[in-house]
Amino acid sequence: MCTESFTIGSGTVKQKVLVNRTCRCVLFDQVFNSNEILQQFFSLISPLIYGKIYYHPSNIPYDNLIKEMNQTFESLDELITLLRQVQSMILPTYQTALSLCNSLSNSSDICLQLYSYQTPLSLFILVTEFAGCTERNRFVAKDSEAEMVQEGQNNSLTNTFLAAIEFLDEISNNDSLPKHMKYKIRMALNYVDSTFSTQDS
Repeated sequence: MCTESFTIGSGTVKQKVLVNRTCRCVLFDQVFNSNEILQQFFSLISPLIYGKIYYHPSNIPYDNLIKEMNQTFESLDELITLLRQVQSMILPTYQTALSLCNSLSNSSDICLQLYSYQTPLSLFILVTEFAGCTERNRFVAKDSEAEMVQEGQNNSLTNTFLAAIEFLDEISNNDSLPKHMKYKIRMALNYVDSTFSTQDS
């Protein structure tokens, strides 16, 4: 794990916040933050990659619902595992074949073909490792709506917050979920369009 530093606040009131991420993910962040255009793009997608989804209240019916919702991200985990297995099978063979081609004085057509695979293979590895940075255990139970709002405000500054779900139906552990559920979704202001921008003019 590596530590990534974020400076939050403005003017004379600034604070450094440290976030632990895998080293390859910190490296991806550094690459994206090295260029203004990439930085703008990354500011849009980073909450989707790293952001947690808070929910309240936590009880058996809501926790079971959340488990079902989290299966989407668990499927992504299985896909990343599969891609890494493919990568681990292809890379050693490919590198051995390249070494053999490099040792030959005159490259054959097969070697030329092998060289042409370098860019797609590098891209495949890059996409696999970038997908590996995605947070797969997304949902976190919170004790109150106030806690969700407070932590959401703080963690949106480090791109570790995506949304908060407040379930409005009061149900106990022994109840089943209502047929028509009521809930509120909260997101950081800069993640969503203002309702004023969607009104007819």
